[in-house]
Amino acid sequence: MGKRVVILGAGPAGLSAGWKLADRGHEVDLLELDSRVGGLCKSYYYKDYTFDLGGHRFISKDADLIKDITDLMGDELFESPRKSVVRLKGKYFYYPLAGKDLLSKMNPLISARCFMDYVYVTTKNRIKKSREVSLEDWVVNRFGRGLYNIYFGPYSEKLWGIPPSQISKDWAAQRISLLNLWDVFLRLLGKKSNAPKTYATKFFYPVKGGIGRMCDRMAERIAEKGGRVTLNAAVTGIRLNGKGIKEVVYTQGGEEKTISGDVFISTIPLPEFIKSLDPVVDKKYIDVADSMKFRSLRFLNIIIDSERISDNTWIYIPEGKFKVMRIQEPKNWSPNNAPPNKTSLILELACNVGDETWTADEETLTKKCTDELKKLGLLNGEKISHRFTTKIAHAYPIYTLDYHKKVDKIFEVIDPIDNLLPIGRQGLYRYNNMDHSIKMGFLA
Repeated sequence: MGKRVVILGAGPAGLSAGWKLADRGHEVDLLELDSRVGGLCKSYYYKDYTFDLGGHRFISKDADLIKDITDLMGDELFESPRKSVVRLKGKYFYYPLAGKDLLSKMNPLISARCFMDYVYVTTKNRIKKSREVSLEDWVVNRFGRGLYNIYFGPYSEKLWGIPPSQISKDWAAQRISLLNLWDVFLRLLGKKSNAPKTYATKFFYPVKGGIGRMCDRMAERIAEKGGRVTLNAAVTGIRLNGKGIKEVVYTQGGEEKTISGDVFISTIPLPEFIKSLDPVVDKKYIDVADSMKFRSLRFLNIIIDSERISDNTWIYIPEGKFKVMRIQEPKNWSPNNAPPNKTSLILELACNVGDETWTADEETLTKKCTDELKKLGLLNGEKISHRFTTKIAHAYPIYTLDYHKKVDKIFEVIDPIDNLLPIGRQGLYRYNNMDHSIKMGFLA
């Protein structure tokens, strides 16, 4: 017989779980804090413009997962080319690194120093492997100190707001493709193809509606099968009965409501889940939850009276003198994200909830960012006709050196709850991409 499944959060993980459960005949209810579905993968709309909540694309090596998504989306999905650059020392370098770029654009002394550092660390590690604890250790052991100092170190510190020596190596292992300067050298000599196997040159993306259209389509599928998605629902309590969850308390429109179920799937931030339990857990677990932080993001979305600013999907800005960390031009993801003869940009700024970037008024933030765009050579007198900002409070779980111990401690409380499955980036306090979140939903 079908079960009643209550899912906390309607991002990619929660929606994909709800989709598959509803298809199998289960009664599905999703509670979503926001006024729209999508979580970190939602889209915003202004007139004929589409802005994602940062740059998201669907790439996977899982053929079954790709088939599920392409079947769901039909002709609403297409393959878009992927092109990324890194802006460093006044020059734009293709990513992955290209030997010709390094030779023609980088100061020869810096290039030589980076390559010698790479040869040194590689030789040293063949004799005796260096100890790896932090992100800094991991990167230096694979790329050398030179490239770490000019790119990986500054970009990572801008992203996290703390030195890479305080971030676990697990982050690097999950996020950085196993490229190195020897790969670059071999590609320069024509001994390897230009694109590494670990780097996808295309990605799936909706023709219209931005990445959020994928999440909307999942929600539509859930509704078609009789499931329900409740928006503007803030979870305030999770009531336990013995070893299981009895019901969830939430507020909507100022009214307190409860919902019960047979099984509960949670994608809400793990620390907040623990602090919502009733009866309240021991203070030692609350203290651990309070120490588990997330890095936040704020986006400045601007509309520009110009056909196009660049042909890149991503532009990375590692240098600390610029507040902007990454730039996306939505029109390069899908031409339908902006009308003809117009374009737009999404400027990504890493921050913490409550800091000066998070709280800055739009006018101040716009002036700061447009000044930077001019210095970067991306704006040259073009008129900005509109702008607005969006935010993510729980963007990246911060992988401190002891984050594993914290997660393990929290799961001392989670594991005994026999009708609960935590999934997703926030629900597991684990960094993952969109395709991983969807796959987690399917597995759940």
